[in-house]
Amino acid sequence: MKLYIGENLKKQRKMRDLTQEELANILGVSFQSVSKWEREEGYPDMELLPAIAEFFGITIDELMGIKEIRDSADVKKILDKAKDNMSKGLIRENISLLAEAVKIHPNNYELLAQYAENLTFVCIDSASEEFRQNNLKAVKIAERILAECTDPEIRNRMQSGLCIYYSNLGEDDKALEAAAKLPSMWDCSDMARMNILKGDDLVRLIQNNIYLITNIMCCCLYRMADINAENDPELTWEQRIEILRKAIAIFDIVFDKGDYNSCTCNLSSLHREISAMAIKAGDFVLALDSIEKAAEYAKAMDLLPEKKPYVSLLVNRMEYKTANMAKNFSNTFSEGLLMKMSDSRFDKIRDDPRFKAVEKSLA
Repeated sequence: MKLYIGENLKKQRKMRDLTQEELANILGVSFQSVSKWEREEGYPDMELLPAIAEFFGITIDELMGIKEIRDSADVKKILDKAKDNMSKGLIRENISLLAEAVKIHPNNYELLAQYAENLTFVCIDSASEEFRQNNLKAVKIAERILAECTDPEIRNRMQSGLCIYYSNLGEDDKALEAAAKLPSMWDCSDMARMNILKGDDLVRLIQNNIYLITNIMCCCLYRMADINAENDPELTWEQRIEILRKAIAIFDIVFDKGDYNSCTCNLSSLHREISAMAIKAGDFVLALDSIEKAAEYAKAMDLLPEKKPYVSLLVNRMEYKTANMAKNFSNTFSEGLLMKMSDSRFDKIRDDPRFKAVEKSLA
């Protein structure tokens, strides 16, 4: 259990405009002792605590940070519950949980950050007033965190979050302004640490980077395929399909043993979109082949255990954990695919026996 003696000692000393040496003389200890306590490299002897507390006019509990300890334990329980909810797709439950939590702990920036993230992760109609209000709340939270919080990890998440929140509100200029303040992929912490770490720490970081870059490549190729033909009308449907196939090929290279684990859902989505594009291209055989593969991966995703190690060479120090998943729907992946198959894009193959067999297998 962490005690907050050093932090509170430093705060009380500065409130009285004392140097460490002056406080040491008052307490009858060495300057080095006070310095060590404030660096949290040790604690005062138990016999000294009453004298220190009395000098500052506070209780021993206040000096030790008992309230902070209790608050920390309470926050941990809330964050653990929020993580569990997110792995199950219970985002509305999280929003209620975190809304209450930030009332009790208004200055806990991790709770505030998660509240903003859940507000904008919940699955709702992007044209609704609720969607707009959620993003407005998230903007206010993110801007407050960036103005007050010194934790670099939380600040970076909220700077990145602002790009999403402003974009969702249609304020692209502000979104781009927020994006300009973020480091490039090449200059990020994960890349920089590869030149510093050694041994097993380095290997694990490299594998995690490979995993992240694989998913980033998938996102880039998905956007490049422009599945609704909104940004690059010159691409043919066959070219769009080929772009998505390259994303699948990258997954096959990294997960050469077929241990896609959490990336199985990406493969299901990619094959689903290839199916829809193949219909546009008039290739109904490919459309049916692809929707069958999409169903295969959706069902495989639903069957994943809570934990499963990766065995492919490039990621064999990593482990899949359901608890680390984040999704904004509570139904199964099979049910999710079945819902997406009701889209009018699939009408031209809807009556085919193979399509109907896929629907039956997912139900």
